[in-house]
Amino acid sequence: MRYSERKRNLFRLEVLGLAIVFLVATVGWLATSARAATVEVPAKGKSKTIDKIREQRALRAGTGISLPWVGQDPKTSQFFGPTIEIGERIAQLLGVELKLLVSGWDVMIAGLQGNQYELILAAFFATEKRRQVVDFVNYAEAGTCYAVLKDNDKIKTLEDLNQPSVTIGTMTGLGSEYGIVAKYTKAKIDSVPQLVSGANRFEDVLTRRIDATWLDSDRALLIARTYPQFKILPGGPEFCIDHPDIPVPIGMAINYGDPEFKKFLEAVVADMKPQIKASLIKHRTIALEYMLKRQ
Repeated sequence: MRYSERKRNLFRLEVLGLAIVFLVATVGWLATSARAATVEVPAKGKSKTIDKIREQRALRAGTGISLPWVGQDPKTSQFFGPTIEIGERIAQLLGVELKLLVSGWDVMIAGLQGNQYELILAAFFATEKRRQVVDFVNYAEAGTCYAVLKDNDKIKTLEDLNQPSVTIGTMTGLGSEYGIVAKYTKAKIDSVPQLVSGANRFEDVLTRRIDATWLDSDRALLIARTYPQFKILPGGPEFCIDHPDIPVPIGMAINYGDPEFKKFLEAVVADMKPQIKASLIKHRTIALEYMLKRQ
């Protein structure tokens, strides 16, 4: 076969490949649209929460920065991420505006119970302690990884964290803190308030004020690339993403007492499952690129 003919055949294959990608994308979009049409919004009088949202023409949601689930563009202040997309779909179905209210993690539940917003729309761990006071609609699962200095030889495994000579840094009120305190009973827990949404304890590890600190498992690759001084436990960033410590569901938190509202939110999450998974993969990459640009 002559070179020019091979070139034409390769071009045809590329065109065919693009056509297949376009077809798959189109079918996926049509399927998503069809599923969205099956999400039923409770009629007036069925859900007091939905009635209130419609009356005020806004869905108020407490949130906090936690990449890759929730991010905020520093130039536009616009929020993004899989969790935000869930909120946008809910607001769209209800025909209202989504209003995001940034809150500290340690007072987020208080804001929900004080009727400052109708739900918590954040990467919110559905811990046992939190489920005692608020209800959850879960849409994912994640866990905890730990950042430790590479030259810290006394910590090589998760078991090494549980000793009196180890100080683990946490943030007061975070879902991860509850699990760490319950599991690592022999370690010293150094807990500080999270004064700014998205704050962390990495600098305290770098300065050796603490031996280790937590990070959500979805951020393991991001932190490993941003801080080459760290080793990520357990097993490195890739391993920890698939096998995190203390796995816990992630969900939206709502007040107890409105089963129709919960049923509606569950239907939205079920409808969006493929989109949530795809968006998480995309925003893991976006978060990594964003942090690397800041270096």
